[in-house]
Amino acid sequence: MTEQERKDMALALLADELAERVVQKLVDRQKRALVVVTGAAIGVPAALEELKQLKSEGFTYHVLMTRSAVYVTGEEAVRAALDPEELWVESPDGFPEQVAARFDTILVPALTVRTAAYLAGCMPETPAATMIFNGLLKGKNVVIAVDGACPDNPRRKELGYHMTRPMRDALHDNLEKLQAYGARLTSAEDMAKAVRKAVYSFLPAQAARSAPSVKGQQPAAQGGRVIRPAMTGKVLSVKAVNTAPRGAVIVVPRGTIVTALASDEARRLGVTIQIES
Repeated sequence: MTEQERKDMALALLADELAERVVQKLVDRQKRALVVVTGAAIGVPAALEELKQLKSEGFTYHVLMTRSAVYVTGEEAVRAALDPEELWVESPDGFPEQVAARFDTILVPALTVRTAAYLAGCMPETPAATMIFNGLLKGKNVVIAVDGACPDNPRRKELGYHMTRPMRDALHDNLEKLQAYGARLTSAEDMAKAVRKAVYSFLPAQAARSAPSVKGQQPAAQGGRVIRPAMTGKVLSVKAVNTAPRGAVIVVPRGTIVTALASDEARRLGVTIQIES
């Protein structure tokens, strides 16, 4: 090996080492997350357990709870699950926009119908909605568990809700708008996976992955097994896709929210997601 070849090799190794350190710093920055907990009564324990798992991977949390969240979920439950560095009730120490600006990742384990409506209408009327909206405006990682805001969640009937079809459609439209605004929607049980995907999405290997089409070709043209999965409300989660055999066609009703994770998993498995017209 010549002297020049040794120099070139040393420079290449140095460049790789520097790149690795930069990536790690970026990842660490993304793992410092703002968690916004609103007063939803559905799916919260599962979402908190998912975020608790991420703490072993280096995630740290600063938490804002609304007053209704304190009543419904309880401050102690959130502290026990997340061990936050800071926890504010109703309003943070400082302007919500300024506090939200300190974080690249905003996580919402509990979203109410009201907060979803504020965000969909681009009218953030509360500190919680303002912080989430700020993240969407600036293109940050915003991951939202939608169980509490999904009108078709089976738990709603148990709680005594009986909505008209137009009202259900309006609530679905709100979730679809949030997804269109850049929020990563997920079910509570898939939240850890959705957060990991968001945090690592800036890496070249992840960013290059394109989501599969969910606008269906006819099942007969695919030649695969046609499946109508059981869903929690109208959210197709990655768990439902995982149970499908390779090459299958998953048919879901019109208005179904297909999470980004479910789309990616479908692509990986060679599964087609078809939305009924």
